[in-house]
Amino acid sequence: MISQLGLTVVGGALVGYGIGYGVDSLTDGRAGRLVGILFGLASGLWAAGRMIVSVLRDDGGDDEG
Repeated sequence: MISQLGLTVVGGALVGYGIGYGVDSLTDGRAGRLVGILFGLASGLWAAGRMIVSVLRDDGGDDEG
């Protein structure tokens, strides 16, 4: 599970960078990459947090049975 969390965060950052790179190539700018990687990191961390909460909820229910 730990490796999946890391890949989720890094994958989000890479996708955000890719989208920012595309925006930069269309607008001849440089800010899109920075904004894209920040949004990608934020979404990756959000998804990783949701996975952790989901696993913790599933584990809590198994101990009672």
